[in-house]
Amino acid sequence: MKERPVYESENITMCTDGKYRWVYELNLYKNPAIIKEVGRVMVISFVIVLALIVGFVMIDGIGTFAEKIQYVAELAGILLAILLVITVLGYLLYSCMMGGTYCALFEMDENGICNKAQEKHIKKAELISAITVIAGLAGGRPGVAGTGMLAAARTSMYTRFDSVKELEILPKQHLIRLNEKLSRNQVYAEDEDFAFVADFIRARCRNAKIIEV
Repeated sequence: MKERPVYESENITMCTDGKYRWVYELNLYKNPAIIKEVGRVMVISFVIVLALIVGFVMIDGIGTFAEKIQYVAELAGILLAILLVITVLGYLLYSCMMGGTYCALFEMDENGICNKAQEKHIKKAELISAITVIAGLAGGRPGVAGTGMLAAARTSMYTRFDSVKELEILPKQHLIRLNEKLSRNQVYAEDEDFAFVADFIRARCRNAKIIEV
């Protein structure tokens, strides 16, 4: 079987363990994808709480139907305002605590991809140096320090390509969404590498519906 050529880039590195690794840094104040995700969570929360309120009000026998509708509408307005304020303030506080940036390390092989969100004190340059070390480019063999830094992540999410049901490719946002039944992973890549990452993932998500925007 003919071996596939290794993709070469200033940003993406093929490491000795057979995984492509790269780092992407987002501006939390400007990135529309992150803001949309926060908005989506807020809307879901609003709908769930509103449905519970409607259920309780309709079960209650007090008042006419018109009065109940008016009461629900008033509560919905108050609830929406409260959730909006909490969401905006919470997001701004989180962004401030993270220093205004979200730094993620991506690890990708033939089976799937892992998105590792880094602690705020870990800088992009440090991660790139660690990738260089583990790739064996800095000394001929992987380094323990580099491996340790790449393993340390605040949160991580792994997605198997054969589990993806829907694949959203959004070049303008540098974003690829891998949607499973109950979860969705967000993958980012620089302009010059986006086509490679998107094609690599698309070729392996054989069960997914492809959406390109």
